[in-house]
Amino acid sequence: MMLGQIFALLTAACWAHNSIVYSEAGKRVGSRAVTHVRLWIALPAMLAVHFIVLGRFFPAGFQFSVYLYLLLSGFFGFFIADLLIFKAFVDAGPRETLVIMTLSPIFAALFSWVVLGEVLSPLQILGILATVGGVIWVILEEGARGRGVKSPEASRKRVGALFALGGAFTQALGMMLAKAGLVSGLHPVSANLLRLAAGLAGLILYALIRGSFVRDFAAMKDRTALGLTASGALIGPVLGIVLSLYALSWAPVGIVTALMQTSPILLLPLDHYVFKKRVTPGALAGTLVAVGGTILLFSL
Repeated sequence: MMLGQIFALLTAACWAHNSIVYSEAGKRVGSRAVTHVRLWIALPAMLAVHFIVLGRFFPAGFQFSVYLYLLLSGFFGFFIADLLIFKAFVDAGPRETLVIMTLSPIFAALFSWVVLGEVLSPLQILGILATVGGVIWVILEEGARGRGVKSPEASRKRVGALFALGGAFTQALGMMLAKAGLVSGLHPVSANLLRLAAGLAGLILYALIRGSFVRDFAAMKDRTALGLTASGALIGPVLGIVLSLYALSWAPVGIVTALMQTSPILLLPLDHYVFKKRVTPGALAGTLVAVGGTILLFSL
């Protein structure tokens, strides 16, 4: 069980890295182009990893249901969830979106309880709530300095909140579907390859419908943006997702998803020492609450 929590925390570190590089790349060429192009980089890299680890480029010999679960997981996790989350960043704002996204562990635990039959003990539920609560506390505290600024138009923020809620829901659904596919014993590297393929297929279709397919790649003439996007693609959809799938192999979905929500807390040292931002006492207190939750999860 311990390995599952460790891999989940390493996944959170990958997300913390990506939140920085994708933000910088998105400022230069737009978030939609970054979201699309990153999977074109990630999929070939994942094919190479799959060949190195398993000696073949594509998984074969599994039941149809395994492929279905993982392709659906990629469709919801890499395509639908990302589109909703990026839209929420624009309409509701990054802080509000991150707060709402911390509901994902709750959705994941409910999905796993209803569909997979996973039962969480009262202490495990307490650990999840403490971890999520600490993350919420930190995000709210960090956003407190902007409360005096005039807020955006109310209806637009409400729509953005719905997009964020949809992102949390579909992200949790994708994790639950991935867990269902992994039950069969499929290697996590193979599972991630299938998920990436489904996500990229969805993004290709979306780009063709929008008429932005060529434009997305043309934007990557900005070499800095391309480098940042490539870094995010290799750390996130490749390394990060493989780590998350290993975590799902050894720990319940609710616990894994909760620990992966700690990435905003992992950014606190970077804010203080690299970006020279003031870390408030409230943010530190929220960190302690979240760390207490992770310690509780590790003790189970």
